[in-house]
Amino acid sequence: MSVTVADLMKLPSLKQATVLGGHNGLSKTVASISVLESTNPDQLVDGLFPRDEFFGSEIVITGFLNITHDVERQCANIRKLAEGGEVGLILFYVGVYMPDVNQRLIDLADEMDFVLICMPRGEKSLRYGEVINDVMERIYRDRAGKESIVADILARMSNLPQHLQSVNTVLKMLSDRITATVALVEGSGEILNLVTWPRNIEPVVKEGLKGMKNLSEEEEQGNCLFLENSRQYSLLVAAENDRQLRLLIIKEGDGLTDAELDQSADVVRISMNIWSRQHGEIAIHELVRAIIQDEPMKMRRLADIFRIDVASIQEMWIIREKAGDTRSGSSKHIPEIRSMLDGQSSTVMVDVYEENILVFLSSLGSLRAADQLSEELVTSMEKNGADVTLVRCPGLKNTTDVRQAYLSHDSYLEDTVRIYPTKRIFTLSEIQFAEECRRRIQLGEHATTQYMEQLMDLQKNNEELSVAETLGVYLLDTGCSVTKTASILYLHVNTVKYRIGRISDIIGYRPDKMPENFSLFLAVALYRLLK
Repeated sequence: MSVTVADLMKLPSLKQATVLGGHNGLSKTVASISVLESTNPDQLVDGLFPRDEFFGSEIVITGFLNITHDVERQCANIRKLAEGGEVGLILFYVGVYMPDVNQRLIDLADEMDFVLICMPRGEKSLRYGEVINDVMERIYRDRAGKESIVADILARMSNLPQHLQSVNTVLKMLSDRITATVALVEGSGEILNLVTWPRNIEPVVKEGLKGMKNLSEEEEQGNCLFLENSRQYSLLVAAENDRQLRLLIIKEGDGLTDAELDQSADVVRISMNIWSRQHGEIAIHELVRAIIQDEPMKMRRLADIFRIDVASIQEMWIIREKAGDTRSGSSKHIPEIRSMLDGQSSTVMVDVYEENILVFLSSLGSLRAADQLSEELVTSMEKNGADVTLVRCPGLKNTTDVRQAYLSHDSYLEDTVRIYPTKRIFTLSEIQFAEECRRRIQLGEHATTQYMEQLMDLQKNNEELSVAETLGVYLLDTGCSVTKTASILYLHVNTVKYRIGRISDIIGYRPDKMPENFSLFLAVALYRLLK
């Protein structure tokens, strides 16, 4: 997990420090630490921190040594630091040089969720270096023990002011995280965003990139031609129509691992989807993708950014057009689905993933309400010309459950439709039942014989009846309803009653009696699959 301000407060050098204000910012991620003292406070505010510039989720050490009595400028500095994306300020030498911490600073820290920390008052022996060493060691140890660049950067982005949430900010974070130059470029060579490491080599990099006329034809990695002892990587992050966007990374010294490259491309792609296009649907698609791919850290960070209460989601619906529509075709149904579900659930998330429409919902109040709503939704879509199946997956506790449910649906929906040919709305349990049937078939003939023999024995004793057909409709299609079975088979109700009665006499129990009838369920389901 990322290092937070709260984690830093447990370090030896900060154990005796006191949090004066900005307690709501204790959960913010800290990427680095810096010291800021200036002979000209106005330069600190206006020169080093230009408006709308991000500076890296740092925590700052200062003693306000040049403005120990100027509360107005102290407040101006805190405001500018917070607006620049810094997470907090550690005050040294209070009671030594700075008389005390004015209440205005504390109130401002609370207002901006900017953590204001005061080192022990009246202590002349305090040293900046002790805190710096402790903090950086904690950060490096955390980075060495985890591999998720994506989760780390998304965590930091979720805590930034909205005006700093941009692709350029992500690139700055990424550059600091992997200590490399990063650029977002078009295939033609046009630079869209550039962040160099270190920052003062920007003119050299710009000049070097001018010689790379067609980046789409560049090798994916190789030696950098204009920076000594550096590796260069070219990663495709977006391709729309004839336009390619690539992430160019230049790393001096040791190169980057495949995992670091993959995650670097992933976080840039996500940032482009969310903060470049500003399409809410695309942003939600990233969250859905994180849920389905069982990436809980990424999911939580994205949920923080989009202000979505993922913990309230209790149910997933998977809707698929039988014709296997494309993503763009399926997307046209999203407004209709949203309009029907809005107000029915406190959380409603709808998106297209692969060829499926996914609906994530919180509690619908009751099973009856869920059944009724899913029926109305499918009926409405059919009236609009869509031939669909809907699978309800309730009781999903985490992203692992969601992913497993999705994979089961993907693998066994076709078998489920064969087992339940008259249905269009299914449950996850029915998908899992189809999965169990397919597993038994894959085990070989001996695994299905004991079940299929039951149907053959019934047939021998009742040759005029289509036992498998009658039992199949009775058990699988109608929920053991004699009336519905008669309607589907175009038979008189008494004929169906007679057949069910004869079957009961032969097997020694009623076909609708659990748990005895489980083997019959398997038998007729296997019959339909094998048929």
